[in-house]
Amino acid sequence: PEGKVGESEVCVMGLKQNKGQKILLRLRTDDLKGFRKILSIRKVLFHELAHNIHSDHDNEFYKLMRQIESECNDLDWTK
Repeated sequence: PEGKVGESEVCVMGLKQNKGQKILLRLRTDDLKGFRKILSIRKVLFHELAHNIHSDHDNEFYKLMRQIESECNDLDWTK
């Protein structure tokens, strides 16, 4: 993966392929000795899902991202 969190100008935490048919998430830490926190992984997933509808990071994009997060939280059986 590209870049290191907090160090590199560009740091890819997730991306989508084939117009969102496949979403790739960066689960491992930069040193590859552990895993990222599930909440940060979920945020990246919501971000990439919102990109399936809105390309730009505009108000509509963030509105949809918040909606996706809210719906996922409502469906979370662990709460």
